[in-house]
This record gives sequence, C-alpha cells and structure tokens, in this order.
Amino acid sequence: MEKAKGGKQLRDTERYFFTIYGTPNPEGKWGLSVEGHHLSLNFVVDKGHVVSTTPSAFGANPAIVKKSSVPDIKEGTRVLAKEELLALQLVASLTADQKKEATIADKPPTEVHNAGAPQPAVDLAKGIAADKLSGEQRGILRSLVEEYANSFPSDVAKERMEAIRSGGIEAIRFGWAGSEEEGEGRYYIIQGPTFQIEFINVQPDSAGNPANHIHSVWRDMRGDFAIPLK
Repeated sequence: MEKAKGGKQLRDTERYFFTIYGTPNPEGKWGLSVEGHHLSLNFVVDKGHVVSTTPSAFGANPAIVKKSSVPDIKEGTRVLAKEELLALQLVASLTADQKKEATIADKPPTEVHNAGAPQPAVDLAKGIAADKLSGEQRGILRSLVEEYANSFPSDVAKERMEAIRSGGIEAIRFGWAGSEEEGEGRYYIIQGPTFQIEFINVQPDSAGNPANHIHSVWRDMRGDFAIPLK
C-alpha cells in the first residue's frame, strides 16, 4: 500500500532489530531490546531475574481494519481492542461529576508524552482518583490495567500487578481527553506510584480513515531501564 504512495513511510516486516546490552549470563546484569515500527520492548535481567520491562510500546495502523484499508485481512479485525474498548466502557460509566473530574482536556494531545525519551514524564498524574470510582468502575479500571500487564509473560504480569497493589489502588488516577465516538480522536492516561500508561488514537490510518491509528505505552514511574529516577 505504501509503495503505491511512493514509499515515503515504507514499513518493512524485516526491519525489527534485536539488540543485546552486556553479556547474557545467569549471574550478571544485561539487557535486551526489540525495536521496530509500532513495537518497542526493553528488558533488563539481573542474576536471572527480569527487573525491568519498560519502556514498552505497542501501536496499530489501522486499529480497526476497514474495507478500504487492507483487502487481505477480514474487515473489522481489531488490534489493541481491549485497550480502547475498556477505557470507553469506563468513561461511559462515569457520572457527570466523575467525568468532569476525569477530563484533563477537551482535545487529546498529538502524541504520548516524552515519546522516545529515556524516562517518563513525571507530572502527568491528573484525572479522577480510583477511590472516587464505584466498585464496578474500579473493576473496569483494573481489567484495563491488567490488559497491558498481560501483554507480557505471566510472571512479569504478576510482578507488575503486585507492585501496583503495593503502591495503593487509591493512588491511581485516570485521565481522559477527546471523544468517545469512533473516528474521533481520544487519549487517556492511567498513573500510579509505580507505573504510567498512555493511550492515544488521533492519527488517520494508511487509507485516511480518521482516528484509526493507536500508540500505547507502559512506563515505570520508579525509572525505566532499571535506572532510578533522580
């Protein structure tokens, strides 16, 4: 599809790069990154234990396959579906007062914050606090966070969620900006003492369908790459 447009933004399925930092061994400390368009995975292993899995990023273009987008893939196929749908379900469940508190801006930003930076932005904890949500709403929020955690092996996901619980569910905030309607831009952030999730869907897909192009990230508020924040 992009070759037909002149190849200015050509994606290549072979252009995913694996980089090892240090020497992999059961006693030392070393790292691994997997990088390609719409994928960024970073791991630090110390004495055989995965001590860091951030920053991690997943993207999708198109987010929902439209008939005019990818003829060889079934129309309606959706990537990163729960990351978007659970957030929409949570927003739809908010009362007017809750939605007012959760809304951090009328319009979404153009990109996630600190994209490409070695550490997360530290001043983004805005929105409604989890302890101001009902039990059902907190359940949706927990399912949304778990969807991100479960993108990784079960032992990593378990440690992520245990760190979140130890930091206190009441300390988590959910912030929203933009529209709840398909085809219109939206953004959300979920932040607690140990993590920061950002999701943005504002760009058009390759066929020009509006707001059908997702970027999502998980970052560690204690410090990405196992490097403590100053």
